Amino acid sequence: MIHITSDSTTDLGELYERRGIEKLPLAVVLGSDTYEDGVTVHPSDIYDFVEKNKILPKTAARSVEEHREFFASILNSDDDSIVHFTISSKLSVTYQNALAASKDFKNVYVVDSQSLSSGGGLLTLYACDLRDEGKYTAKEIYEKCLARVPAVEASFFVDTMDYLYKGGRCSGLASFFATALKLKPSLILVDGKIAVGKKYRGNPVAFASKYVDNVFEMFPNPDTTRIFITHTSADPEVVQEIREEIDKHFKFREVIETIASCTVTSHCGKGTIGILYLNDGQATSASK
Repeated sequence: MIHITSDSTTDLGELYERRGIEKLPLAVVLGSDTYEDGVTVHPSDIYDFVEKNKILPKTAARSVEEHREFFASILNSDDDSIVHFTISSKLSVTYQNALAASKDFKNVYVVDSQSLSSGGGLLTLYACDLRDEGKYTAKEIYEKCLARVPAVEASFFVDTMDYLYKGGRCSGLASFFATALKLKPSLILVDGKIAVGKKYRGNPVAFASKYVDNVFEMFPNPDTTRIFITHTSADPEVVQEIREEIDKHFKFREVIETIASCTVTSHCGKGTIGILYLNDGQATSASK
């Protein structure tokens, strides 16, 4: 049996259960206490912690031994195999630890998503699609997923600079001016790292459609199988605006809304929202 697994940063919500994906939660540290992402701590706990303590929580990769135990708990026979997905190796040591643990097994394949959030989730679901076709080995699924890693488009815009500032990702001066000018920066995954993209001004409801336009201008060839709208408790009006603007550009078979895990929440804060898709398909324009 081929098992598809991932760490908790793939942000797939109810799709973990529906698609038969087993998940290894990352660790989230609030003060002196350590919790499991999505199991014993949730995004609302992050907001409360930051509001009360004025500092950010910390996130931590699972150890090599914890990955080894996770894989061993799934491999019940010689016929079992695993294709496992992790957050970008340039953002966490999770991939390195998972890869090291996989060396103890002959049938565990680890994919560095070079992304985060449902960017990795896109690859995970693609692996599920291949598994469900029933004609590929785990190694073949691994190789096909690896080939699509460069195609993942993952971008977000943030509603507040507070978390980026507290996390050392922007200076106090930059945070001050961005707040004063009501600037909302977008963040894009480039070569596995987070880069600052275009900046928007004002209420997200007003510029959400422009954000979608800009993303499709930069990455104009989506695989229209599915697209994610992933956010951290964003305004439903903003989510709807983005959904409608996506539909003006392309007709995706699935438009999936998910809530980001504690990992994204810890770094970007409440109101962050983005669209994520695989940019290597035969795009079906809404105008055709």
